[in-house]
Amino acid sequence: MFESMEQALALLNDPQADSLQRVDAVRYLGDLGIEEAIQALVTLLEDDDYGVRWAAADALAKLGEKAAPAVLRKLLDPQTSSRAFEMAAHVFKNNGDILVRSKSEALVKALEADHTIEAMTEAGKLLGELAD
Repeated sequence: MFESMEQALALLNDPQADSLQRVDAVRYLGDLGIEEAIQALVTLLEDDDYGVRWAAADALAKLGEKAAPAVLRKLLDPQTSSRAFEMAAHVFKNNGDILVRSKSEALVKALEADHTIEAMTEAGKLLGELAD
């Protein structure tokens, strides 16, 4: 359906695009798995459309460790919405990388309990661990 990342991004920003088209664009970006696509997916964790947010979280989870640092950096941003925190719980609870999934148990608990400060603390710790 898409010939390039730019085409998928354009559709995501098109106010005329319906939810299903936008979800298809998200899946395409997830399949690309490149840094620019990952950054776009992280941004979409705050999208107004729940289906788009969920698809972005699912794509990031499948990308595993490759996407984890970008999601963690998003959690450390004080401007991040509760929507993104909710979706991040899915990213780490269902992460395609078993090591990331096992290391992120405390983070997932904090995210699911809606403890923002604790989640940010755990995100910082995990980001440090993944960088090692």
